[in-house]
Amino acid sequence: MTDKHWQSAFKIVERLREAGFEAVIVGGAVRDRLMGLPAHDVDVATAALPEEVKSIFPKTADVGIAHGTVMVLDPAPPVEVTTYRTEGTYTDHRRPDHVEYVTSLKEDLRRRDFTMNAIAIRGDDTLYDPFGGVEDIRRGIIRAVGNPDERFGEDALRMLRAVRFAAKTGFEIAPATKAAIARHAESICHVSVERVKMEMDKIWTSGRAGLAAQLMAETGLARHLPLMGQAFSSENLGIWQLFGEPMQPVEGWALLYRLAGEPDGNPYKLSNAEKRSVRDILDACRISLERPYSRMDAYRHPETALIAGARLANLTGKAAEQDDPGAISRMKKSLPISSLRDLAITGNDLIKWSGKKGGPWVKEWLANIEEAVVIGDLNNTREDIKGWFLNGDESEGQR
Repeated sequence: MTDKHWQSAFKIVERLREAGFEAVIVGGAVRDRLMGLPAHDVDVATAALPEEVKSIFPKTADVGIAHGTVMVLDPAPPVEVTTYRTEGTYTDHRRPDHVEYVTSLKEDLRRRDFTMNAIAIRGDDTLYDPFGGVEDIRRGIIRAVGNPDERFGEDALRMLRAVRFAAKTGFEIAPATKAAIARHAESICHVSVERVKMEMDKIWTSGRAGLAAQLMAETGLARHLPLMGQAFSSENLGIWQLFGEPMQPVEGWALLYRLAGEPDGNPYKLSNAEKRSVRDILDACRISLERPYSRMDAYRHPETALIAGARLANLTGKAAEQDDPGAISRMKKSLPISSLRDLAITGNDLIKWSGKKGGPWVKEWLANIEEAVVIGDLNNTREDIKGWFLNGDESEGQR
């Protein structure tokens, strides 16, 4: 996100103020700005009703109109503008049964999860901070707004968000807030696995997955989430402390599966690409625990999987004798082909040269040629492959 997003948000706040409506910038962008971090979204809250927002800004989109949110498209970049609101009961522990518009900014901020997310910036760049969020940021504390039991009873995902914020910032969860998470931990099972996965993806790449694992174990959240009770057990917490900051979130899922015993199933609904990456990493990990990678290993697996697999092998066991990431990368780049399509010949060439009918033998010979080229026993040229094949084919025919 660029300064243009902030400029767009401040212009929208000013236009709303000129039209007679209070408006402020709210949410995570304010928190991140105070912490000197890059923000991902700049959101505006206002006393104006959605219809009034749409009358002031001719170019809008109804992205969340049922909950009072309108996307203002001009000035650009687009900014979400939400009417001040309070929320009704949360019978599903995740979404309010209804929302009610209010004119009080304090009432709007009162419904938010944590004090550091309940700070507003006015159009003149001054802060409105009724719940002490600025001081909590200064002290490095994650504290629920108001009664933490009420906040987590409303939305169980907030408990995992507290853990994720702790992992992101290194802040401490306030004792009363942490105790409330422990009391409500079981209700995390009401949250969709898709939402849990989104939070965990951010935890894996936070650089503090060990802190998150410890907090989830201490509060009991881990016991109520698939695989995590075992993966975040006391004997595994030291592994997570060393996990560091991976190149991609899928490494976290791979380690979770490994520490949970690599069970069947897909409880967190990983995409097909993510499942394939987890399999590649775990396969590479098993190889790394037994022996150094070969050129065929480098050929069969993505470079990222080889590097992640070696790292997981060292975290969960002892790699046999593993090259560093640079050596893995150099081995990968030195391969003469990257797939079967790169071979200088095809199965039709083999049929033509042999004078035989096609059959399973073609696939077997292509695999033999492929491996010989990869390991350096055979040059990837038509002439060399033809001679190698015909010599071998004649030898097989004589047996």
